[in-house]
Amino acid sequence: MAPLHRRLSSLFAVSARHDIAIRRAWPTWLRGLVLLLALVVVVAVTWLVARYAFPPPPPLTPEQVSAQEREDALNKELADMRRRNASLESELSMNEGSQTTLTQHAEALEQENAQLKEELTYLQKLVADATREAGAKIQDVRLEAQGNRNYRYRILLVQGGNPKSDFVGTVKLLAFADASSPGASPLSIEAVPNKDASGSTPDLAMPLPVEFKYYQRLEGVFRVPEGSKVQQFTVQVFKKDAGTLAITRSITLK
Repeated sequence: MAPLHRRLSSLFAVSARHDIAIRRAWPTWLRGLVLLLALVVVVAVTWLVARYAFPPPPPLTPEQVSAQEREDALNKELADMRRRNASLESELSMNEGSQTTLTQHAEALEQENAQLKEELTYLQKLVADATREAGAKIQDVRLEAQGNRNYRYRILLVQGGNPKSDFVGTVKLLAFADASSPGASPLSIEAVPNKDASGSTPDLAMPLPVEFKYYQRLEGVFRVPEGSKVQQFTVQVFKKDAGTLAITRSITLK
C-alpha cells in the first residue's frame, strides 16, 4: 500500500505543479512594437489591395479628350442658355405688365374718345339750335343703371338764339320708383363720390347751381335706397331771378 500511496502522491504533485505555473508578461515596449508592426502590415496590405485590385484608369485617348472638351463646351453653352432664358422670361414678364398697362390706357382713351364724340354731337346740336328760339332748354337726359343701387346720369343744358347773357339758376333731380302711381313720392337719392374727381361731391338732396352761356353738362352717379328701382327720372331747371320752374324733362326707364 505504501508504494501505491507514494506513486499517487507523486502524480498529484506534478499535476499541481503544472497547474499553478506562472508566465511572465511581455514588456510594454515589446507590446508597442508588436502593435506598430501589425499597423504597418495592415497599411501595406491595404495599399497593395488598392494598387492591384483597383488600378488607376488608363490615360484618355485623343478621341476621349476631344469628347470631354466637347462636353465641357456644351455644359457651358447650356448654362449660358439657361441664363439667357431666365433673362428673357423676366423681360417677357415686364412686357406683359407693360402690355396690360397699355391695354388699360387704351381702354381709358377709348372711353374718353366716346365721351368726346358724344360731346361733339351735343355741340353740333347746340350749333343747330343757335338759330332757333332763344332761351334755355334741356337738350338731353340719360340715366343708366350700374347695379348695386347705383345710377349714372348725364344731362346737357343749352341756351339757343345767340344769348347775350349767362343763364344762372339751379337744377333739381328727382327719381321715382313707380311712375304709374299718381302722386308718387320721389326717392331719396344720394351722390356716390367719384374717386378720380377733385373737390367735394355735390349734395343731390339740394338743387345744383348752374351758370352757362351756351351749354353745360351735368354728370354723376347717385344711389337709391335698398330694394328701390328707378322707373322715372325727372330734371327740373329753375331760373335764379324768378325762382320758379323754367323747364323740366322726364324720361322713363324700362
